[in-house]
Amino acid sequence: MSTEHAADAVKLRVALAASPEGHVNRLIVYDWFARGVDRAPPRGGNHVELLVDGEAAWNRVADDFDDASDEISIATWMCRPDTELRRPKDLALAEPAERGKHRLGAILERKAAAGTKIRLLIWGMLYTPIIDHWMRRWYWRGSDNIDVLEQDHPSWIGSYHQKTITIDGRIGYCGGMNLKENDWDSIAHISFDPRRYPHRASAEQRRRSEKKVERPPFPPRHDLFMRIEGPAVADLQANFVSRWRRSVRARRRSLFGRLFDWLRRRLGNTDYPELTAPKALPPARGEHWVQIVRTMPGGEDGILDAYVRAIRNARRYIYIENQYFRSPIIGRELRDAIRRNPRLRLVVIVWPINDGKKSFLDPSGYWTAHTQELIREARPDFMLTHAMAWGRDADDRVVFQTIDVHAKVMVIDDVWLTIGSANINDRGFKTEGEINGVVLDKELATDLRKRLMAEHLEIDPRDERMDDIDALFDLWDEHGKKNPQRRGEGQPPLSRVHYFVQEGLSRPPFGVGSGVF
Repeated sequence: MSTEHAADAVKLRVALAASPEGHVNRLIVYDWFARGVDRAPPRGGNHVELLVDGEAAWNRVADDFDDASDEISIATWMCRPDTELRRPKDLALAEPAERGKHRLGAILERKAAAGTKIRLLIWGMLYTPIIDHWMRRWYWRGSDNIDVLEQDHPSWIGSYHQKTITIDGRIGYCGGMNLKENDWDSIAHISFDPRRYPHRASAEQRRRSEKKVERPPFPPRHDLFMRIEGPAVADLQANFVSRWRRSVRARRRSLFGRLFDWLRRRLGNTDYPELTAPKALPPARGEHWVQIVRTMPGGEDGILDAYVRAIRNARRYIYIENQYFRSPIIGRELRDAIRRNPRLRLVVIVWPINDGKKSFLDPSGYWTAHTQELIREARPDFMLTHAMAWGRDADDRVVFQTIDVHAKVMVIDDVWLTIGSANINDRGFKTEGEINGVVLDKELATDLRKRLMAEHLEIDPRDERMDDIDALFDLWDEHGKKNPQRRGEGQPPLSRVHYFVQEGLSRPPFGVGSGVF
């Protein structure tokens, strides 16, 4: 038997047996990519890097910004130009002036002055012209070679939550990280890291954390970015152009938008350009297959389709990290997958709502508990995972702190992975503006699974247990059960892996449905 592969089909040539008693083969076809006329196709020829946590991700972004020549296009939910992209250890205790060159705002202004066109597209709410100093400066002044544009809600309960960067039409980023000062951490998640401070913090403030007498104001944070070179970058560009053009047209129809733009023109700004999508795909740069999938107004649900297809294909394990875990749709899919295959291993890392206790005011606690309970219909002992950093303070006491898991990642069977902006809630699958990258590649998926699980288990990714799925998930299960007990006793944990069961009310507070929170 031989095969011919294409982006959307596999053609098979099968040699028939000489008799009915001949050798019998079972053919199983796994359909991993989302389908639909409104979706970008899977594209081969890409080179993908998976960047775990802010230190690695933002250093890589800053390097690419330095090399940019023509254009930098950024779409993000929130943006703080005082965000320090690079935070070297030798400047951890430096004054703000010494660290200033590493701020996003300073980097972009240097590039704009050198002729690179900067376009920044952010979620609206009048945020741009009113709140942030640097945003006001870029928005109202017309000589910076920097265009800032807002985009209001895609639906009455949704925001534009996408996080993408494209550079010179050849490099693209897709993931969960905002350009915010708190959206940074090292892979070590050190409890008293003095670099997890706002830019304006003084050396003396930071020194208190270095001495372990005061925790930084920003908690440990965990998130990912996918860096792409190759044809799939065109789909990130097309998404940006589509949103930009939609936003420009909406402003021209809005009284407030026309007023703001009239004032901007009076101050010397030119009108926003009508961008066009790239006419040709970037050249191939590697061997990775990538599909860009979205949630967008009008019923585009490619991210949900990708999740559902992958879960239904799972045979060995499903590994999930997400800021939210409150989608009954996904809860039912995971339950049914376990019913079909009781040996399927499952890990879900997520924030506890109200420290795992019942919340009488927050509907998200109910929906997290409900999604968990759907899985427990098939696996009654299933528990969620809470990631916790730990260390010792100045008095040598063991201290614990919740890691702000902001990731949106799923890895399945060392074959398939997704990283992006979409949370596991029905809003993220139906009404938000979201974007994810999907990769089908055994080497990348295996490497990411090892890196992530090793980070949380605090073991070497090269540990031999990493190659035995059942042994690895058994180790996770052991740590998950023992660490909460050790925490209660004030003892050092085995790792950052802590199991918990989210408690919920019998019905959602105020009758709020799963599509809202």
